[in-house]
Amino acid sequence: MEVLRDGTFVYNLNSEELSRGLRPSKRSPRNNKFLVRCIGAVGIDKVLQVIDDLENDRIDTTVITDAFPYPQIFVLTNMIIVCGATDIYEYDLGVLTIKLAGVTTGQLWSVVDYFNFVYMSNGVVSVLRDPMSGVYALTSAQPVAGAMCDFNGQVVIGGLVA
Repeated sequence: MEVLRDGTFVYNLNSEELSRGLRPSKRSPRNNKFLVRCIGAVGIDKVLQVIDDLENDRIDTTVITDAFPYPQIFVLTNMIIVCGATDIYEYDLGVLTIKLAGVTTGQLWSVVDYFNFVYMSNGVVSVLRDPMSGVYALTSAQPVAGAMCDFNGQVVIGGLVA
């Protein structure tokens, strides 16, 4: 390798050397042909590939102005639900669509889903999503819960409010 007087040089790397990716440890010996620093790419299948930009897949939640810990995002079987303190949204094709507004503020939302049917509660109210119409509605037929999960196809709730 020739170094010119101005400090520039040319050093060619073949694709196999590049695709090895980052060195396994900072204590690796020199000239083992690993990358020391690699920004925006990774070696996969003996090819240096660009990492997908996560900014492109980010959900724009600027319509939810509630303080921390909102918005809450639930990635469910057939949908993505985004909750504020008083509003419930569905995320589809890059757009947040409000489904239920003005719900009484409670604790954090808990959600269980069974494909298109959703049962959720914030410790103050219970909400059901109708699987046929997709309409969200407050309900008194289901208990209000502080926490819930699905256990072998059955809803298990905690913090039951009588």
